[in-house]
Amino acid sequence: MTRNSRSITLYLAVAFAFAWVFWLLAWLSSKHLVSLPLVPMMFVGSFGPFIGAAVTTFSEGGVRRTTGFFRRGLDPRMGWAVFLVSFFLMPILAIVVELAHAHFIGQAPQFTMTLADFPLSYLFLFVLGGTLAEEYGWTFLSDKLDAILPLKRSTAILGSIWAIWHLPLFFIVTKGAIQGYTPFYIFFIVTVALRFLFSWAYHRGGRNILSNMLFHTAANIAYSLAAIAPAPGDLSTGRLWMFTLLTIASAGLAWIVAPPRAESPLPSV
Repeated sequence: MTRNSRSITLYLAVAFAFAWVFWLLAWLSSKHLVSLPLVPMMFVGSFGPFIGAAVTTFSEGGVRRTTGFFRRGLDPRMGWAVFLVSFFLMPILAIVVELAHAHFIGQAPQFTMTLADFPLSYLFLFVLGGTLAEEYGWTFLSDKLDAILPLKRSTAILGSIWAIWHLPLFFIVTKGAIQGYTPFYIFFIVTVALRFLFSWAYHRGGRNILSNMLFHTAANIAYSLAAIAPAPGDLSTGRLWMFTLLTIASAGLAWIVAPPRAESPLPSV
């Protein structure tokens, strides 16, 4: 318990400090107080969880433990059901939201990504859009919290930490960053709900890190597929609320119909 708590503390300190220092520089740049490239500062900061996982696993067991942990992200074994849900659910919810919104306002649906855009957009979002930068770290924290808390409580705490970690981004208003136009309380709710979906896939798939990566990228694709989040030209939150409620409903349904396997053992590293 003590060793686990120390690992959690070290991880959180590194993940938050690394991200928030770079995001502070990005905020200063957005206010023209320093001359630094804003967007690269935001991208670099997003790797805080990745750095946190690397530092903490190394402190626990050196190079062997660190490489073993990161190799887990290359394991595709998660089961077809987990793969299909992780890859397709969030874009489907985005399509449903846009079709419903278009119906309510009596206009044709407006999608912001085509099939031709998908491959490069997916690759970009996987590498630089948060997936690679974050999911190793949040999975590491998930394992640590699961070891000391019941799964539902562990997931709720992890989702809350994940949402709060993003907080500095809500003070940075720049093109392409949705947080600067989004009410934090809605973001917090949908982020916790997303974490319950990630946790479902992770534990149904034998604690497969790749399932978290697929889900994270799918969530980002959803925001790119349609104008779900508020933007400079449209600050309404109707579509975001629909997306949030559908995410909550999907997570609840998944946990009821096929409960995650809380007792699944950690893969050996």
